[in-house]
Amino acid sequence: MEIKPKKGIGEFTFGMKADQVVAKLGKPDKTYQDEDDENQLLYQYNKHKLRLTFYQDHDGKLGYIRSANPNLTFQGKPVMNTPIDKVKSEVFGKFIEEWEEEDYDFFVTYVNEDNWIVLNVEYDEVTEIELGVPVKNDDEYDW
Repeated sequence: MEIKPKKGIGEFTFGMKADQVVAKLGKPDKTYQDEDDENQLLYQYNKHKLRLTFYQDHDGKLGYIRSANPNLTFQGKPVMNTPIDKVKSEVFGKFIEEWEEEDYDFFVTYVNEDNWIVLNVEYDEVTEIELGVPVKNDDEYDW
């Protein structure tokens, strides 16, 4: 699956509705409401290592994607289980230059807010990626 910053992953694009996702992937393995935000409905697909968040307060649109799918690529280059230095320099290097690093003892996150991408890293390798719908301004998303 190809990572498309500001758009989504593969054929899953920000703004899609849950029924469109179900038409492509079938019934999710798990659905749940976010405990911290009742406006977020999450669908989890175990086989695809994919978790999709639908914003109920925005007409149920897909607004956040989290994935550990080993087949994730960016411009044809592998991302998952790849050393973070290589991902930052060779995979995203020409597209994203600035990463904000946050260290949480046993894992590190690299965040680029302009593209709303988070790389989760353990053992110096990317283990998961998160993508969010871009924000137009303080009050609205760029669907």
